[in-house]
Amino acid sequence: MPGTGLSFVANGNIQPSRFVKQDATSTATVGKVIICGAGDKPIGISGQGSRNAPYSSLDDGYHAIAGENCRVYTENEICWVESGGVFAQGDRLKSGALGVAVVTTTTTETYGAMALENSTGAGKLIKVQVVGARDIG
Repeated sequence: MPGTGLSFVANGNIQPSRFVKQDATSTATVGKVIICGAGDKPIGISGQGSRNAPYSSLDDGYHAIAGENCRVYTENEICWVESGGVFAQGDRLKSGALGVAVVTTTTTETYGAMALENSTGAGKLIKVQVVGARDIG
């Protein structure tokens, strides 16, 4: 069963089910988040679903845009993440480009989730357990 997540404020366009990080450029008192880039240290994974109704003329595909609330699944919560490639159940996952989940490849990388299912390729929604930003080793 997926967790409930915490609420942050988006400081940019955030797609559903992607790794996010705190925005270091923000001086707001409320935590602001942005999509992780490849190798960034995530604080969690953005919520599922888009911000608008799923009709072609309304749905822009974003979970949140700048200034809107953004649900973030954090440490020990179970949620869905979009895969950026093939990986196996139990693999440690880090952020790839645009916050998609990819398997860690070296012993010095930071990862943010553990795969609870296999991924057969990019663009799949895979169940994971969020672990926060952890270093291997």
